[in-house]
Amino acid sequence: MSSRQSFSESDRSTPCNLCGERNFLRAADLDRRGNPLETVLCQNCGLVSHGSIPSDAELSEYYEGQYRDDYHGEFTPSPYRVLREWKRGEQLVNLLGHRIPQSARVMEIGSGIGCTVKNFDLAGYQASGIEPGRGFCQFSRDQLHAEIQQSSLDQLEGKANQQLVLLVHVLEHLNDPSSALRKLRQLMATDGLCYIEVPNFSAPHAAPGKQFHFAHIYNFTPSTLTMLAQANGMVVRQLFSSASDKNLQILLARGPLPAEGETPDVESTSFSLSLRALTQYNSLGYHLRWQYLRDRASTLLRHAGNRWRASARLENLLLRCQGMTTETRPSRQAA
Repeated sequence: MSSRQSFSESDRSTPCNLCGERNFLRAADLDRRGNPLETVLCQNCGLVSHGSIPSDAELSEYYEGQYRDDYHGEFTPSPYRVLREWKRGEQLVNLLGHRIPQSARVMEIGSGIGCTVKNFDLAGYQASGIEPGRGFCQFSRDQLHAEIQQSSLDQLEGKANQQLVLLVHVLEHLNDPSSALRKLRQLMATDGLCYIEVPNFSAPHAAPGKQFHFAHIYNFTPSTLTMLAQANGMVVRQLFSSASDKNLQILLARGPLPAEGETPDVESTSFSLSLRALTQYNSLGYHLRWQYLRDRASTLLRHAGNRWRASARLENLLLRCQGMTTETRPSRQAA
């Protein structure tokens, strides 16, 4: 399968969120669980998205109560998940902290458990976040003592004073990423930065037949993500990830907004790169890759070693978030 003729035309009438074209190819009809979900490929720019884009009301209802349980099997986070996200928060502080001033304002959109926000807080930054999920938002505030509000990006009002805005596995969940990037641009200070991390659709990040999920409305390649940023007043400061990495990690800065009605520049190879991502592996070829076998074995060993001691490690972490140590912790006998 290596040509446009290998796919049927889609009857989707909603224009492409990146380039505005209305010609799509039907790439898939089912989600990763075998449920009906049409996925389409823009024939102009190569952006991959749902055939039917969910409305704001549909997404609000889904994310407030159903998403965490549907996607992770948890309404509130398990100790193991908290520790995994805590490590990611530490990594992001190390990656990005030296790029912004001391005590800078940092905001995370879709903060999840709140680990990244709390790590920036502990590192001395003015960190806050928003999260639509009730269970995770409550955990963030009650357990991590992180400054998290239960809200969504479209409800957010703020001044252009954030030195760093983060979207870590969030942009692919939004029904209008172009509008989202423009809203983020409004939140950023003149010299502010925006860090975005999304699954890398051009790399083998999921097995064939397991790539698509209702929650992931858009699937980005380095090309489509870069074009989307440029089309909405952002410039690429640095691309941290390589072409083979499972996740795209990109750092953006404010740039000039395009003139009204200006057509985005489309990279000539973008469509073919997205098409290749759809067709490069069958299930057997995907699972027999050396990198997959190596990473899978490493993950299983790491998870087995971490899960059994997760509860004890989480207790110490929560004490740290509360400004306590084992020496200052109230004794259970006294309680």
